[in-house]
Amino acid sequence: MFKYAVNTNTLPSDMPPGEVAKLAIDVGLDGIEWGLPKLDGAEKAIREMVQTTRDAGLGVVGFVNGGKMWKKEEMRRWAEVVGSVGGGSLRVAHPWIAWDYNESIHQGRSYQEIFKLAKDSLPHLMELGKAHGVRFLLELHSGALTASALAALRLMEGLDPRHIGVIYDPANTVIEGNLRPRSEVEVLGKYLSYVHAKNVACLFTGEFHERPVRRAKWEYKTCPPAYGIVDYLEVMFALRLAAYDGWISFEEFFRGEDCAVRLKDSLAFLRECERQSPSAPQPPYTPFNE
Repeated sequence: MFKYAVNTNTLPSDMPPGEVAKLAIDVGLDGIEWGLPKLDGAEKAIREMVQTTRDAGLGVVGFVNGGKMWKKEEMRRWAEVVGSVGGGSLRVAHPWIAWDYNESIHQGRSYQEIFKLAKDSLPHLMELGKAHGVRFLLELHSGALTASALAALRLMEGLDPRHIGVIYDPANTVIEGNLRPRSEVEVLGKYLSYVHAKNVACLFTGEFHERPVRRAKWEYKTCPPAYGIVDYLEVMFALRLAAYDGWISFEEFFRGEDCAVRLKDSLAFLRECERQSPSAPQPPYTPFNE
């Protein structure tokens, strides 16, 4: 069975680490993915997070979010903070492309320029990773440079996956960069660090953009894994086929007073998907590529 966790970025910012650990235990989770404060207060906070997690008998999935990957001094300081508790993974800020038409027309750099910005920063991250025991992670995220698994692979191919990797979020890639989940997991290969679990629904708002031409407004709304566009039975098949045995971390969909209920329901749903999904392709096999 996979290990399941909660991402604290969706929880109230003033929720003490002890309360987070209690929530995780009550829900039946195995660990915590910790959201970090600003850099100046991060070292004290990260020590409390790690100690609280260990005292509760839970695992630390990793830490989010740690600065812009191309800012060398910022990355050095973040590496020292994470290294001070024995290392682990740190999600860094991904170079941004554009979320929509409005952002695209105001993006002054080309994709190739932004790609080079990220690519040129990776040797420095590799050095920091080796020195401090940190694995720097980029998330597959719509609007970002690494919206797709193929873009992430192109950026990282040839680098040591012990120090650079990817957070796979199928709800993000279904918005942009989408492949079938099996293809995404197979493309990421050794760079797959862990998985974010949520779902999204695409909805017409009932409104229209009026300029420069009239066109419908659509929005994506986060929802529990059992709902929305992503089929998590297919995601579980992809992970099992790849012999994945890591973390799946819930994020975003559980805001509100019924937080624990939503997490418990979603945990039960994903565990059932895990049980019901096959671990190998099933006959009859498609003859299309013969």
